[in-house]
Amino acid sequence: MKHVKKRFLMTLLPVLIAAMSLTGCLRVSADELYSLPQMSEEYLRLQAQLNAVLSQGAEFSPPTGGPNRQAVQLKDLNGNRRNEVLAFFSFPAESTLKVYIFEFSGGDYSVVEIIEGGGTAIESVRYADMDGDGIMEIIIGWQMGAALNYFSIYSLKDFHSIMLTREEYTELTIFDLTGDGNDDIISIRLPTQDSGAVAQLFTLMPDGEIVSEEARLSSGVEAISRVLAGRLIDDVPAIFIECEGRFGDGSLVTDICAFRNGSFTNILLKRTGGVSEETVRARIYSPDRIYSSDINKDGVLKVPIPELLMAQSETPYYAIDWYAFNSLGNSRLALTTYHNYFDEWFLIFPVDWSGKVSVRREDTVSGERTVIFTYISGENELYDDFLKIYRLTGDIGEERARLPGRTILMSEGTSTYAFELLAPPNSFGLTFNEAIIKANFRLIYSDWLAGTI
Repeated sequence: MKHVKKRFLMTLLPVLIAAMSLTGCLRVSADELYSLPQMSEEYLRLQAQLNAVLSQGAEFSPPTGGPNRQAVQLKDLNGNRRNEVLAFFSFPAESTLKVYIFEFSGGDYSVVEIIEGGGTAIESVRYADMDGDGIMEIIIGWQMGAALNYFSIYSLKDFHSIMLTREEYTELTIFDLTGDGNDDIISIRLPTQDSGAVAQLFTLMPDGEIVSEEARLSSGVEAISRVLAGRLIDDVPAIFIECEGRFGDGSLVTDICAFRNGSFTNILLKRTGGVSEETVRARIYSPDRIYSSDINKDGVLKVPIPELLMAQSETPYYAIDWYAFNSLGNSRLALTTYHNYFDEWFLIFPVDWSGKVSVRREDTVSGERTVIFTYISGENELYDDFLKIYRLTGDIGEERARLPGRTILMSEGTSTYAFELLAPPNSFGLTFNEAIIKANFRLIYSDWLAGTI
């Protein structure tokens, strides 16, 4: 075990040295830059303190989830522009979990506080200034079992920790939802035998009191896929909660919670049925699930609703309508896209394509994957191809992208993307030309996606 601990500390060394350097903790002279690398005195003193804890039978126990997963973390907790060190341990003999906080003062590190909890692991740790006093509150998630987590909010004034609240949760996020400039805590809790799924908002008053409010989520929620923080059409901050479950006509729903007229509410939830009906959609086949996103980068999060395109074959193809909402729950269609998940690109549809365009795939040439866009006449159901978009790979991919009639869109890694107009611009009363296709083409990046619509 001692060798394991030593290897862990040696692995940690470059990270700590780099972090201390960025915060001004290390001062290196020109002569020292040309000498052999050496551990700083400050680091050695920290290592001694960590070793002292490990010698008591402790083991490093880094958070298993959340944004901060290091076993040793640097954070300015009291606003003095110097990082404190937080180290996360388990004590197997005592069946306890402890967070040690070290402060560097007078040329050495010392333990200024220990936060202790129970459970099988530390699920997560977050830092938030909830009352605007410049001192961070620490939010620690304690994992109690396979499907049971509690989080505690700790005040840390003068490095004296006081637990302000302890609550069960499934997901947790930090966001200024009330718009007062301070961090708020929003937790999501799945249904229990006694209640349905809820979102809960926690704010901290100047007198140190925690105030909480609940908003019901859609009836039928069984799992939380993702929680996103963003803004609505009227610039109101909101939390978008992507849920899976059983909702009548679909298995996916997006609940949107906002702080409106002084209260925390689910702005889409219907009193009859208890579901955010406007965002319910069925799961469709695709390699990935696409979540709410600011798809056109105008500062407003939008909810994706799939729309089945008119068929040219037995294979179904979908466009995606992206709806923006205001704080009253009213929606507006912001844009429509076709997402090609297989080839990692999407195309924004001009407005006049709606209800008149279909797509199909054509992959007959090795290293060349093609999507064909077709105008469909509603009167006589005539099909007219007007656009091809290619993804070309392999040794001659770029060469094939330059074949007569084709125009290169962009290259990414080993792939080259190109398009070809099959009809004169703006044929069939549709708006399209080379400039529009170039302007409306985008690549799909993996941080937007995770699952199946």
